[in-house]
Amino acid sequence: MRERDLGTAAASALAWAGATAFLICLLVRKIAPYPRWDLLACLAVSAAAFLAWWLRATGRWRSRPGRVVPAALGLAMGRSWWPPLRLVYTTVVACALLVPFLLLGFSTEQNSPQLAAITQRDYIYSSVTITKIRHTHQNSSKTGTTYTSVVTVQTPAHGKHGQALRLKGKATAYNRLTTGDRIGGLYAPDEPSLGIILTPRRHVASLLGGPASPGEMTLLAFYSAIPIALFIMFARVQGEPMTPESVLDHAPGRRLRVHITGGTAGQCLTPPNGKKDSNTPETRLSPALRLSSPEGCRDLFIDRCLDPQALARALEDRTGWLYWAPKAENPADWCVRALLVLDDDRYVCGRTSQGRADLPQGEPVNPPLPDARPLRAVGPYALWQPAVHGPGMYGFGLGFLAVCLIVAGVDYDGGPLLSMCFVTAAGGPVAGLLLIRRRRTVHLRRLARGLEDADESPLGPG
Repeated sequence: MRERDLGTAAASALAWAGATAFLICLLVRKIAPYPRWDLLACLAVSAAAFLAWWLRATGRWRSRPGRVVPAALGLAMGRSWWPPLRLVYTTVVACALLVPFLLLGFSTEQNSPQLAAITQRDYIYSSVTITKIRHTHQNSSKTGTTYTSVVTVQTPAHGKHGQALRLKGKATAYNRLTTGDRIGGLYAPDEPSLGIILTPRRHVASLLGGPASPGEMTLLAFYSAIPIALFIMFARVQGEPMTPESVLDHAPGRRLRVHITGGTAGQCLTPPNGKKDSNTPETRLSPALRLSSPEGCRDLFIDRCLDPQALARALEDRTGWLYWAPKAENPADWCVRALLVLDDDRYVCGRTSQGRADLPQGEPVNPPLPDARPLRAVGPYALWQPAVHGPGMYGFGLGFLAVCLIVAGVDYDGGPLLSMCFVTAAGGPVAGLLLIRRRRTVHLRRLARGLEDADESPLGPG
């Protein structure tokens, strides 16, 4: 975990540039012969950028940290507490990556060996007449009902021997097709064994190497609006920097002179959720900074995305003031908002137990503070926790490899291997996120258990 600088920010931007180029290539040329070298090049750029980010974040690329950059667009020059927005950005990223994945699915579904064989010959697109309906399948969903029919059609073009062509094809429509209906189709008159691809005229350009169809553009625009709306709604939600007054809520509170001695984990008890009919406090296993003072030790519970040990090493032996405001109506072991203000005008936001008898209580403080000054949040950091993120990245790696196989054209005639690639591409990142969440819980439990063992040792915590 290292402070995010221009190097890590540039690597992140380059990775997103590769993903954006991937989407643009599909929009401009939805269908092309396999392998799709343009798409593979975009994936290679994103992979190289992630590798550079990972090398810098883990310290394997031993370069001097560059100039610090803000946490994210919309935050007040890095002065806001940035970890709470990570869940929002994760949701935005998931929605954004769904857009090129959907378009890749459209492309792969239509880029069949039949299409490749027809377009390699003297193909024709024209209206044809349905002469026989072999069978029809009804598809019902929340968006409506469609009918997929396998039909025989008669074409206006004649075959090699001057006879009218009767070709077999499959068509999907919102209404049941009947004999005599006319529909557009793409076929090769000199090779009737290839059959016919029945599709509306608005889709023909995309089948022949052109851009995505208007309907697909509309659907993708609708999905694209979701991450854009989320970003607009939440990117600036925490634009104001935190101060001791904001934590104390302009009421009398306490402050304690402390210095950071290490990282740990424990159970953070917060007031009951008002949406639930329960008086039981919310309990959450959280990372924490161990703060030492002449009166004793306190724990500052921090956001779960942070590694307490790495953060403690980055702030080792730093001193400052811990501010919190006890609430008389709450039990003593419940946690309240707290702010650790370091002597170098940086701060860490979190929670601390409000008033247990075995914890140091510090001294009273009343807002407004006479020495109030602008503060900057600690970090932001390029977060990489080997014990947490390492195993979870296998799912992301498998998903990325599956996408590479799809654009390389593996089993593109619709076989089981292609289906497995799509399942892996969609499920791999989900499995990775679930494994990261589980590994984080295991890691925090190990830290908490280590603290308990140290406290129970005959030699004490030292």
